[in-house]
Amino acid sequence: MKNTIYIDVDTEREQQILITKGAENQPTNKEEAAKMIINDVACVCEALCTLIHVADQNQYAKKDELITESIKQLSKI
Repeated sequence: MKNTIYIDVDTEREQQILITKGAENQPTNKEEAAKMIINDVACVCEALCTLIHVADQNQYAKKDELITESIKQLSKI
């Protein structure tokens, strides 16, 4: 399975974070959209876990600190 999610962060524009998908991945109904968003969140979480692991393994940052910061960001929702 391939799932492409584009995350564009630009602090100089009004809407600072844009999350998009390719035109070929657009849902055709509400049920598809619900399944897609759940899958997208799971994929973004998996990518975050990988990023944290790589940062920790390469000693760029400590895993515990990155996890704590991630939880703080998620708690803002």
